[in-house]
Amino acid sequence: MTVERRPGAMRRRMLPLLCLPLAMAACSGDSAAPAPPVKAATVTKSVTEASLTTITLTPEAVTRLGIETAPVEERGVTRSRVLGGDVVPAGGAQITITAPFAGTLDAERGPAVGSTVTQGATLARLVPLAPADRDVRVEAERAVNEAAGRHVLAAQRQARATKLAAEGAGSQRAAEEAQADLAVADAALKAARDRLALAARGVNEFGGLALTAPAAAVVQAAYVGPGQAVANGAPLFDLVRLDSVWVRVPLYAGDLAQVDRRAPVRILPLGGTGTGAGMTANPVQAPPSADPSTAAVDLYYAIVNPGGALRPGERVSVRLPLTAATRSLVVPRAALLYDANGGSWVYEARPDHVFVRRRVSVVDAVEDVAVLDQGPAPGTRVVTAGAAELFGTEFGAGK
Repeated sequence: MTVERRPGAMRRRMLPLLCLPLAMAACSGDSAAPAPPVKAATVTKSVTEASLTTITLTPEAVTRLGIETAPVEERGVTRSRVLGGDVVPAGGAQITITAPFAGTLDAERGPAVGSTVTQGATLARLVPLAPADRDVRVEAERAVNEAAGRHVLAAQRQARATKLAAEGAGSQRAAEEAQADLAVADAALKAARDRLALAARGVNEFGGLALTAPAAAVVQAAYVGPGQAVANGAPLFDLVRLDSVWVRVPLYAGDLAQVDRRAPVRILPLGGTGTGAGMTANPVQAPPSADPSTAAVDLYYAIVNPGGALRPGERVSVRLPLTAATRSLVVPRAALLYDANGGSWVYEARPDHVFVRRRVSVVDAVEDVAVLDQGPAPGTRVVTAGAAELFGTEFGAGK
């Protein structure tokens, strides 16, 4: 017996089964609402920053702490930009000592690399390379014999001219000229005999030529050692003067027009707050240089370097003044305080001896004021003298 299954009958049997889950979901939705989400964290007893930074003092405490205030001002200031620079020797500060002739360096003298030498100090002695002693002595003896013959001839001429002048057969002028020729011959004979004596004893006994430092400097390099023979013009020592150095500042070429290149700059050590006074450096005319890989041009500034505090190759921060002046909030530098995290603050003075610590954003330092990007409104009185004491009072320092 064959049973024929019809597709339409099968679909009619499966339709109720498919509708059953949908009906059950609809019934359950009508009976229960979704649960509210659970909070991941709950903050209780929240306080604002202002409520933690208010100090109220008695009039006696204000007097005892020596509190002084100054207003926050809004005025035009010439902003500056802090860039990195590196210390280089000043132009002409590098000196190379060369050998004026071929010779041998004295084995007992020679400065150590890194040592400081004063102007006129002897760096080394260079003894000239002499020919063989036999040749020197032969040449000296020949010169003595030649000078002796000239001296004999001059003496004979002087005697004959003097006799003729006395007898009236010759002139007095001829006698005087003969006397002068005799004096010259006598001097030449004496010099030849001295050279012969030097040749007999040797030239090395007289120490050679002293090479001295032309200025106070530091020995940067030594190319020869004691007792070494050198050729004429060979470099011996490199000296560098550090009493005045240059600071090279690479600046992006697109910002060159924004910087006042004729104004002095401030040199600051690395690791500082960036708002210190630093040292003053003046612009100098140096050979133009640039770096195409970074699109930067080099600016050079000269700075006095007493004691060699700045070393060639050292990195420093340079505060470059800009050309345009902008209006900004300023406060005296004495009003600034810094916390352990580097945040900057001031204390705002309110009536009834109330002081509130306010956060400020320092973006620059010009002379004796700090330029603020964010801070109290103009006219607000801030504490300048006694701010550190208020800071200690707030956090219980000394208790």
